[in-house]
Amino acid sequence: MELKCTKLMNGQAVYIPRKHDKIDVALGSFVNNYPERDKMSIIFLRESEGVYQFGQKRVYVKIEKGQNLLVRVGGGFMHIADFIEQYT
Repeated sequence: MELKCTKLMNGQAVYIPRKHDKIDVALGSFVNNYPERDKMSIIFLRESEGVYQFGQKRVYVKIEKGQNLLVRVGGGFMHIADFIEQYT
């Protein structure tokens, strides 16, 4: 697993994505610009392309229709903002 949160921005760790991984770049951008980021107590740890550890959960993330990030939940997908709100 990779932990790439070494820089600080406004006192918070910055998610540094892998450059050639579209999903990781989109996730990093989303997390770093998330309006309620200071309330996020759980971080994403990249395992492989599209696979992350989020707390005790292994989650699968995909990009759909441009930059729309979706997280697999049960038998379907939910928008990443809804996922973070529900699971943090």
